[in-house]
Amino acid sequence: MNLTHWQTTALALLGFAAGLVLHLRWHPLRRHLSDAWDCLRLRSGLIIGTAGAVLLAGAAGEKLHAPYSLAQLTDWREMLLPLARDALAHMAMLPHALLPPWPLAGMAPVALLFLTLRIWRWPYRYGERRPGPEQKFSLLAVTVAGFAWLVLEAASLRQMLPEAVETLKQGMRYLFTAVAAASVQVWLVRFVMAWENPQNTEAGGDAAAALEQAFARWQGVAFLAGFDLLWISWRWWQITTPHSIGAWWWIELLFVFAALPVAVAAVPGPFWSQGAGALRILGRAALPLVLLSITALAVFMVALYTVEMARVLCAGSPFWHMIEQPLAALVLAMLDCWLLLTALLIMLRLGFPRSTSA
Repeated sequence: MNLTHWQTTALALLGFAAGLVLHLRWHPLRRHLSDAWDCLRLRSGLIIGTAGAVLLAGAAGEKLHAPYSLAQLTDWREMLLPLARDALAHMAMLPHALLPPWPLAGMAPVALLFLTLRIWRWPYRYGERRPGPEQKFSLLAVTVAGFAWLVLEAASLRQMLPEAVETLKQGMRYLFTAVAAASVQVWLVRFVMAWENPQNTEAGGDAAAALEQAFARWQGVAFLAGFDLLWISWRWWQITTPHSIGAWWWIELLFVFAALPVAVAAVPGPFWSQGAGALRILGRAALPLVLLSITALAVFMVALYTVEMARVLCAGSPFWHMIEQPLAALVLAMLDCWLLLTALLIMLRLGFPRSTSA
């Protein structure tokens, strides 16, 4: 029986959907998966925002991996290893950057200005002790540098900058991209914590409370941004050499520190204590996270394959390509949010001693 690529893809999707339903029906983590889905269903704006960020990143030229050709996609044996690598890279990055941090990093200076003004006005709201003058002026200096960077980015759109200025602009882009990644992830963890232990019945109240709590942890976010700067720089280097062994080390590094944003958001104390707390969280929740990773790996492999096949099949038609792009972004955003929220719930519920997790 000769089937077209569309028919083959549709049949594969139906088979996968049926298998996934049966798999989740008896999954040992079904409670956490169900709770994460309930959270996402009540706050669907998170999916739309994530899909929009993915589309924006694509328009800015950011690619998660090299695109596949139709010849590659029709050879499953050749595709298994590249698909597994890309799915693992996608999974590893989720705990550290649900939203593609570039070009959303352009909002980082605005958020820094908002934080600086609030710290200067209400210093005790955002820390156990009043920030010293050096901390206040450091924040102010970073904020001013952020707006200077935005000016350079705008200028580079109109004309080519001198080499030294372009190098400075790229370095500042790396820095504020890391700040954006760290800020969003700490906010997301606090958002999940606010949903599980609500102080307000309104979804907007959860988002606002999470933002205040993320601001209160600005020093931890700053250290987390330093870590994010390392892996983002490594990632951009690795994209240029996709077959290097550095890709696997990069994936392993992100998995080992998957709990670091959770620790920054939930563990009090200095960053070094939060780093130790992240390893304890990972140790306590290791087995459930491994079980979730096995499920997520299969889901993402099929999802990435389907998205790539749809991209190739729609490439010749501008109309279908215009439909395929937002639809693919929504599907991936839904899976990203659902599985990441599940992982966060597992780490928050199982990663802390029962006496202190309330």
